[in-house]
Amino acid sequence: MSVTASWSEFLRDPNRVIESMEAHGEVTLVRRSAAPVRLSDARQAEADEATLGALTMLLALAMDDEVLERLVGKLTIAFPWLELLPEAQRAEFVAEFLAAARGGLAVGRLGALTATLAAWRDTAAAHADSRIRVDGTDLHYLKEPVPVPDPRGGE
Repeated sequence: MSVTASWSEFLRDPNRVIESMEAHGEVTLVRRSAAPVRLSDARQAEADEATLGALTMLLALAMDDEVLERLVGKLTIAFPWLELLPEAQRAEFVAEFLAAARGGLAVGRLGALTATLAAWRDTAAAHADSRIRVDGTDLHYLKEPVPVPDPRGGE
């Protein structure tokens, strides 16, 4: 169970916050103008990551076509948005998800896995949007390039 402390509490009394982390496993430090920071025991985080990595490898090794088909059918329980994808793309999602998980765990960074999950969820949302035609027949091609403003606000 995670507990919360403010960044200023941590700066004023770090020992109390560390004791709280040791008692509860982790502390989320809330900062006024920035994202929260999680404080946890590195050994436990490394052990959790190793366990997750082993589980991911076991799952990947167990994926023959029959198991993959059954898994794809049950994934809609965990990820209901998968129902919006064509069936062929569901198996593609599983393969890409497992590859990103294996790679990310191998280097200790799960950003690619997070991006993969978000991209597939967005793809499912696009399939659900009646204004978008998946076959591309709703696209209009320009004869001449049109300049577009930089979305970051630059020139």
